[in-house]
Amino acid sequence: MMEDAHILTLPPEMSDLTWPEKIDFMYQQQLETWKMAKTHYQHFELTKTRDIAVNGFPFVIQHNPSRARSTCANLQQNVIEKRPCFLCLKNLDTEQKGLIIHKKYLLLVNPFPIFIRHLTVSEIKHRPQRIKNRIIDMLELTALLEGYTVFYNGPLCGASAPDHFHFQSAPTSNFPINSEIENQNHKKRTVLFEKEDLRVYVIPKFPMNAIMVESEWKEPIDYFFAQLYKKLPLPEDKSEPLLNIMASNNKGLYRLIIFPRKAQRPSCFFKNDPERIMVSPASAEFGGIMVTPREEDFKKITEEDLMQIFREISLDIPPEIKL
Repeated sequence: MMEDAHILTLPPEMSDLTWPEKIDFMYQQQLETWKMAKTHYQHFELTKTRDIAVNGFPFVIQHNPSRARSTCANLQQNVIEKRPCFLCLKNLDTEQKGLIIHKKYLLLVNPFPIFIRHLTVSEIKHRPQRIKNRIIDMLELTALLEGYTVFYNGPLCGASAPDHFHFQSAPTSNFPINSEIENQNHKKRTVLFEKEDLRVYVIPKFPMNAIMVESEWKEPIDYFFAQLYKKLPLPEDKSEPLLNIMASNNKGLYRLIIFPRKAQRPSCFFKNDPERIMVSPASAEFGGIMVTPREEDFKKITEEDLMQIFREISLDIPPEIKL
């Protein structure tokens, strides 16, 4: 079948590789044979960055022109329906190949990277971008992809393919939020509630509102998320609550960070120059990497701008979960 041509087969002697080792093999193969990916990763090496602290939280500002397509994506239903789904096997680039993971997902090199190892984890079947009943999958993927964070962008929260279900993934060390959480004393966390098999926190002074859930077990996290999901407001199209999610696994401890939202884009996105700042936050931005496709925005964005952006798009933590 034509679709089988997009499945990357490992040599027999590599069957025992870990998933991070398989990813390295896939990257080597794809950057040798897939011209578009090779070109974009060469451009990514020239990406400019600068650091900025927001209320003590470390942000990386990244000037990445290749992300303009995603930042400015028109996600109206009629536009999505008219274009071929670029995550379906039949529509992948001829040279694009990936690895089957967790039996129903295809692990792919993301051709428009924010990270030096930026993965797309798309469902093989064409289903809409909805996180409901997917948290167990997300957590299991973190256990397989050791050292990687798996993240989810909702259909109105940064997903450029809201018609085809997918996660993304990148090395955990790339996200400032992960380092910040590890470096913080547990006393700085506000405990929402704690049980023998589940701990739920918020972390004060972060510029974005976030709910962090930790457990040695997948099922309590899944149950908590299902209850939270019911309490979050729905957008006008009633697709699903606005949210971004990051998941990781550290020596058997599962962590889910949920970012409830109230808006897709901040007001600065819609202003005219010179007031305009063209950013469209998704999980990478909530994780501490603010991508700016335009150089003028990269140069001028300030701590105050970032604070305002997250005030406008972050939803207050629902009081119903504050036990």
